[in-house]
Amino acid sequence: MSSDRAGEAYRFDGLRALYVNCTLKRSPEVSNTEELLERSRALMDERGVTTEVVRAVDHDIATGVWPDMREHGWESDEWPVLYERVMDADILVLCGPIWLGDNSSVMKRVIERLYACSSLLNERGSTRTTAGSEAA
Repeated sequence: MSSDRAGEAYRFDGLRALYVNCTLKRSPEVSNTEELLERSRALMDERGVTTEVVRAVDHDIATGVWPDMREHGWESDEWPVLYERVMDADILVLCGPIWLGDNSSVMKRVIERLYACSSLLNERGSTRTTAGSEAA
């Protein structure tokens, strides 16, 4: 099978992938993680997957293990809005640098916040449809 025909045979139109870049560099600084991420993203795009990239360090993500840290003393927290984008995705790809064999601090914060929302599921299997609001 030629590569052109293989691309036609394996389509995933309708799926959405969210890439979370956990680089330590703020936009528009060049990120090596972004360069690697874009290679994976191109493959998904070729197969019809709608992709989106979020650079976590560009957002005010509070530290903590609650879905919305504003309810626990933080003045601001962009995580609830970002989490909605996570829930809208079919595929979540976390990308980041490794420092001395460990994840970046930004990656750890994102994982911490994902864990904080682990009891919140989407409409395909949940009693909650959005971070912080109960489903009827």
